[in-house]
Amino acid sequence: MIQKAKINVIDLDKTLIAYDSFRGLIIQELKTFNSYIIYITTLRVLRLISGTKYKRRTSLYFEKKYNENYFIEYANKLYKDIDQRVLDKIKLDTDDETINILLTASPNFFAKHLIKKLKWSGSGSYFDNKDNYIHLYGEEKIKWLDHKFNPYKFDYNFAISDSSSDDKLLSLFKRKVKWKI
Repeated sequence: MIQKAKINVIDLDKTLIAYDSFRGLIIQELKTFNSYIIYITTLRVLRLISGTKYKRRTSLYFEKKYNENYFIEYANKLYKDIDQRVLDKIKLDTDDETINILLTASPNFFAKHLIKKLKWSGSGSYFDNKDNYIHLYGEEKIKWLDHKFNPYKFDYNFAISDSSSDDKLLSLFKRKVKWKI
């Protein structure tokens, strides 16, 4: 019998780091009195647009405004803020053959650089084309995981997340931790 490769899935915001990484970017822009970000954030606060539409529109804005170096620097900041206690828990369920996967609702334009720095696999929310924004939140994480790491080919070993939107995802794994800061 062929042994399947083990996978671990790790959430980013309020799990691997203690804060919401996307909100951090928004706050930086609000501090500069960026009129577009103030406008779109006001629409979101008033619930005039959905969270997915907000992330889609702000992601388009960030991708046009900033170059890759900006996102690499932001990923480096996130890397420095990683909670060592979470890394220690992940290491307990990781061996040389285990694939660690970071899945986050935060945008992939900076998440991909953090994933690379960690030498893991994974994704953040992304555009599969300019009209279709995939918000990796809740069920979308499960769809992504099933597509990239089909359970017939991989052993769903360990998962950690703070969010109740990930409860169904966590239920797919042998070991799971509902992380609370």
